[in-house]
Amino acid sequence: MLQDRRKETIRALDESDRPHLYWHGMDGDGHVWLFETVIDSGGEYWPVRHAELGSDGVARTYSWNHIEDEHGFLAEGPIYPGDFGLNSLTSEEFETLWAALSGR
Repeated sequence: MLQDRRKETIRALDESDRPHLYWHGMDGDGHVWLFETVIDSGGEYWPVRHAELGSDGVARTYSWNHIEDEHGFLAEGPIYPGDFGLNSLTSEEFETLWAALSGR
């Protein structure tokens, strides 16, 4: 099944020793995004974890453990931080925010 292959591909990237980079952004409506990306062999940024906080105040998190639900999904391709106005975070900052948004 395609979903299972996607899950395994994302998990392999997440568990690899490739560089992990962390990002955050916000739009004019107050929607907040967090991304953990892994750089692939072509230099592209593949999301392995994604959290968002909607203007409705509801937090949603996605990873290889939870790829999608009725509200959204983990990106199916690389993201380009500059295209979305994303700013970098340290791994510690990301983990703190991820824990707060995921309830962990």
